Amino acid sequence: MSSRTALDALQQLPLAVTIRESAWAFPLLEIVHIAAFAAMIGTVLTVEMRVLGLQQTVPLRELGRLGIKIALAAFVIIGLSGSLLLLTDPLGYIANRAFAVKLGLIALAAINMVVFHLRGSLAQPDGLARAQAVLSLLLWLGVISAGRLIAYV
Repeated sequence: MSSRTALDALQQLPLAVTIRESAWAFPLLEIVHIAAFAAMIGTVLTVEMRVLGLQQTVPLRELGRLGIKIALAAFVIIGLSGSLLLLTDPLGYIANRAFAVKLGLIALAAINMVVFHLRGSLAQPDGLARAQAVLSLLLWLGVISAGRLIAYV
């Protein structure tokens, strides 16, 4: 089975057809997707601003532990809702350059986050941790921008 045939098969799944043809399913999934993304970005922004030196009276490790729980939960919801949205037109999304950029930026942001936590940056917010915080904010801004552009390119 070719990848095009597999994507066509996904698009014809009853769930995909229901989402695509419903007046409410797709918009509600978009709302869930964006709300979860807002929760994740708000959490990331809060932790990154603390890493960059704002509100130094707030313990970074505790804020980071709370932030990672919220961000990961939101990311799971983003992934599930995004996958359901993708089912409605997989060929269209896969062919969309903005979608490809969005996925690439998400991968880079995830790698940056893993490296940030593996090196113990919450315990020692040094120059590299601050650089990673700025990079994280730029990557997520890119994800937001690419996500918005999907509808227009």
